[in-house]
Amino acid sequence: MRIFSIAIALALTGCGAKPAAENKVDQAKVDDRIDCAVGGEPDFAQNCAIERGDGTALTLRHKDGGFRRLVLDADGTIDTADGAEIITVNTMADGRAEITVGEDRYRLPATL
Repeated sequence: MRIFSIAIALALTGCGAKPAAENKVDQAKVDDRIDCAVGGEPDFAQNCAIERGDGTALTLRHKDGGFRRLVLDADGTIDTADGAEIITVNTMADGRAEITVGEDRYRLPATL
């Protein structure tokens, strides 16, 4: 009975908490948010947050808790950190880069 009580107490401790990744997008500064269209969505919205890592790493966080990790190479090219999916990069008229990885699309600022 005692082990059962401890298990219930531990299970209840996590109730009501938001996932950490969702909190990061919700709490991101306006400057850290980017336009994205994830999961095949047709329209872009400012629903993703960008986190800069050790200088070459970027994490693009989705509102639903998903994310993509990208690497900026020394020559200025961008690639996925795991290399599992093909990435395409198109430069927009305003200097931003539109990046597509799988069904997910992101618009990154010209200065990273």
